[in-house]
Amino acid sequence: MRYAAPAALAAMLVVLVAGCGGPQHVSPADGVVSAPTASSPADVTSPSPSASRTPESLPTSRRPSGPPSEPTDNDKTAGWIVGTITAGGTGPCYGLVTDEGVAYALHSTAGIRLDKGTRVRIKGTPAKIRINCGPGRLLEVTAAEPLR
Repeated sequence: MRYAAPAALAAMLVVLVAGCGGPQHVSPADGVVSAPTASSPADVTSPSPSASRTPESLPTSRRPSGPPSEPTDNDKTAGWIVGTITAGGTGPCYGLVTDEGVAYALHSTAGIRLDKGTRVRIKGTPAKIRINCGPGRLLEVTAAEPLR
C-alpha cells in the first residue's frame, strides 16, 4: 500500500503529459489519427477555418416566410372590436363573438350593462390578471359602445 499512492500519481502524470502533446491529425477518409511529422512547433501549420469547412457543414438559418399572423407582444393594445354579446349582464365577465367568429372573454370592473344579443363595439387591452370569464381570448374592457 505504501507504494500504491506514488505509483498512481506517476500514472496520472504520464496520462496528463501524453494528453498535452502536440496536435494530432485525423484523416476524414478513414478516421485514422496520426501524429504530426514536424519537428518543431513553428513548423506545424493548422488548416485555415475556411479550408476545413465546406458549405454543407456550415449552419444555416431559414428566412421567415413572412410576418407573424398573431401579435407577438402581449402588451399591445387590442383596439376596437365589433361583435355580438353572447354572455351579458352587469359584469364583471361577458362573452362576445365577432363577425369573423372569434370568441372573446371580456372582463370589466366598471359594472357596464351589456345585454345578450346586443351588437357592440368594444375597446380593450390584454388582461393583466388571469380570470376565468368563459371561452375565448381574455380581454380587459376599457370602453364599450352599443351599435344601432
